[in-house]
Amino acid sequence: MIREYGRRVKLFFVRRQHPVKIISYTSKNLWLLLIPLTKRLIASQFNLKEWILINWVDIVSITGIFAIAVLRWIFVSFRIESDGLVANTGFFGMVHTKVYYSQITTVSFCQSWYGRPFGAHTIYVETNAKTVSREDVRLVISRSNARRLYGLVMSAGGKTRATYEPLKRNLFVFSLLFSSAFTGMLLYGTFMFEMNKIVGTEMEQELLSRVNGEITKIDSRMLNLTKTIPRAILLVGGLVIGGWLISFLATMARHWSFTVSRTDRQFLIKSGVLIKRRHIINRSRVNYYDLTQTLLMKIFKICSVTLDCTGYGKSRREISALIPITTYDNMNASLELLVPGMAHTEPEVKTGSANDVRRFVSGPVLLCLIPIFTIRLLNKYFPDHNPDLNAVLTIITVPMIWLVIVKTASAFGTGIGFDENGCVLCYCKWYRFHRILVPREHISMIRITRNPFQLLNDTCMLRVYTTGEKRKPHKINFICYSKLREICVREGYKMFK
Repeated sequence: MIREYGRRVKLFFVRRQHPVKIISYTSKNLWLLLIPLTKRLIASQFNLKEWILINWVDIVSITGIFAIAVLRWIFVSFRIESDGLVANTGFFGMVHTKVYYSQITTVSFCQSWYGRPFGAHTIYVETNAKTVSREDVRLVISRSNARRLYGLVMSAGGKTRATYEPLKRNLFVFSLLFSSAFTGMLLYGTFMFEMNKIVGTEMEQELLSRVNGEITKIDSRMLNLTKTIPRAILLVGGLVIGGWLISFLATMARHWSFTVSRTDRQFLIKSGVLIKRRHIINRSRVNYYDLTQTLLMKIFKICSVTLDCTGYGKSRREISALIPITTYDNMNASLELLVPGMAHTEPEVKTGSANDVRRFVSGPVLLCLIPIFTIRLLNKYFPDHNPDLNAVLTIITVPMIWLVIVKTASAFGTGIGFDENGCVLCYCKWYRFHRILVPREHISMIRITRNPFQLLNDTCMLRVYTTGEKRKPHKINFICYSKLREICVREGYKMFK
């Protein structure tokens, strides 16, 4: 009897999420109650009777929040079976889901720095089912359950055929040179948003005011930069440098221990230092491969390769990297190992004429003129305006001028091509160059549109849609319509009368 009772208790905990999940089920405002309660307990010299009488409302509220969190944890359960994962989620565990291993596109195992001491793993299970929620199944499970699930899913992949690990020296140097300040600022903005959700607006403002005060003290004691340089320029410069530094550190933390292995049917990817991640990706469900570059990376023949597969790169703002960053030669050799038989054809229809350059840069040039004309209008009609505003507008012009340079380069490399394996799309989106390699079976739709001006100059806008969750197409503008029509007819896309 005792053994049977012990077995049932053990089975209950095995089928429940890790107890750490209870904390995430509590309200974000819980901490705003706990902090003053703790201060009052210390101030009362741990006189519990007096402390309870004065703060009983807050204590009852906190107890209720924890009770609801424990109830949610009790009702959410799962079972790891031989053919799939069964999960009961939602309120009172009323949402019953079974995901078969054969239908999984990506399984991600994420272990955060604060979950590691407790052996807690967050798993994200994704298929092409296109469910309403962000993930098909998301659970926080123990280390033993994570190992069991990882082994069952990985066992369907076959033997390991190739393994790639970037050289840490190259990864450090390339990340140092090519980190994006804009990406870093986006990460900083995301961090502030998450901090606001956790600690609330008041504590966030208090923290920012203290940081700003310390920076002002340092400047007054050591540098005195504000006496010679306008505050606006210092602010923008600090944002750019800080954004670059954040981007560099984030890249290092994400990819320093990166490895990818190809099995018969899967990719096995490991990455992360502070947050350790493992991914199992079904190779047949990869929608396309993206060879990405900035202009500087293009000049120095550096490239990174990402892949699009439902679930990979979706959670925790992760980059869906297959090869983080490396040289052209190393990339081509690594792709031959990791993705044999992938389309490598050159674009058959390309832009590159003088008219194409004019079409590509006309929009960015107009954007560059806006701050210039704004400065002239301010100087003419508002001569007493703050001179720092002119400095800000001048700084804004710099990325727009860079965009003109990038678009000029893209005018000589935009195009599309086909071979027996699939399609190659080359285009530039904002400041990044993309070379998309799409297997033929993952092209879901091709759309060609033409405006009145394009009817006159024999160009068009091409949109290529791929399978998967993402609805956004790959757009190639100013491509030759007559040549594109010939290729589409040849490849069997009967779109024309």
